[in-house]
Amino acid sequence: MKRKFNEKSDVWSFGVTMWEIFSYGEVPRLGEIGELVTRLHKGERLPKPAVCPGDVYNIYLFGCWEFSQEKRKTFVEIRDQLKAEMDKQTPSI
Repeated sequence: MKRKFNEKSDVWSFGVTMWEIFSYGEVPRLGEIGELVTRLHKGERLPKPAVCPGDVYNIYLFGCWEFSQEKRKTFVEIRDQLKAEMDKQTPSI
């Protein structure tokens, strides 16, 4: 397994960090470490935390956690999507 870190691997980590925030610091687990890659290949991902809005979770699910790095969004794209979601939630003054 190659250990290459780049923006796309950082995007994956960002999604995990946001999951940790929305789950109030739970430890992200998908089973034993030895079976993690197999489970990820099968499409398993961390479940939506109860307090995380569905549209925000979908940004992480489909933007950050694509198995193929080429399909993952960039930080700029994720920022724009998150800003759009926040703008929906913020009442106009």
